[in-house]
Amino acid sequence: MKQPGFQASEPKPLEAPRTRSARGYHRPGRLLQVAILLTLAFFGSLAFLVGATGLTLTNEPMWGWLALGGLGTFTLCRVAVFVLSKTLTCPLCHGTVMHEKRCHKHAHAFRIWPLSYRASAVISILFTAGFRCMYCGTPWRLQRTSRY
Repeated sequence: MKQPGFQASEPKPLEAPRTRSARGYHRPGRLLQVAILLTLAFFGSLAFLVGATGLTLTNEPMWGWLALGGLGTFTLCRVAVFVLSKTLTCPLCHGTVMHEKRCHKHAHAFRIWPLSYRASAVISILFTAGFRCMYCGTPWRLQRTSRY
């Protein structure tokens, strides 16, 4: 009787690659404040551009007030963001989360192509309540979990 030759064992399913679960960020309120202020600053700059364009085309004072209000909103929000964002650091790598530096960004950092890493983080915070650190690539969530 002939012995059977080599028989492959049953194929094993491939293991899914390990993914990091999002960690809870230690200052979610401050981070949300900065994200909202950056969004208001963006809308203030748009209001300034619309008001300045309307003022040059029609020469009506209402457009001037709109441009002045947009410029004031932009300036106040950016000053507040500058003050508040200096203390928002990643607990793991100690990089500033809402203040971009010129150092290299992590390969897993989230970025929407025409925007900067910070603008992409703001969009991610406002729509998903989470973000990735642009310096270490760690995912963070804004909701705190209850501890027993």
